[in-house]
Amino acid sequence: MPDPRALRIDVGPFHLAPTPEATTWTAAPRSAPGGRAPVAGGSETSPPEITAAWNDWVVFAQKVLRADELWRASEARGDAWDEGFAAARDAAAVNPYR
Repeated sequence: MPDPRALRIDVGPFHLAPTPEATTWTAAPRSAPGGRAPVAGGSETSPPEITAAWNDWVVFAQKVLRADELWRASEARGDAWDEGFAAARDAAAVNPYR
């Protein structure tokens, strides 16, 4: 059975692959169907690969999850305000937030 620490991890538009020393992991964009990595802005140069220790990737993932949590909470507050405002404009409606 292969060592799971040596397997590449596909994450959305990029993947994490262990370096030969297995102490760091490198993030690289996924290849496009033509075999070349997609590049923003249409330039022909390939984007840089980012290499960091595993704990750095974990910290990065936690920050992404926290940002997503804050965004979802903000959206929920906005949706609640919209529903309350709409209910306040209709005399027959019941505002579930009061």
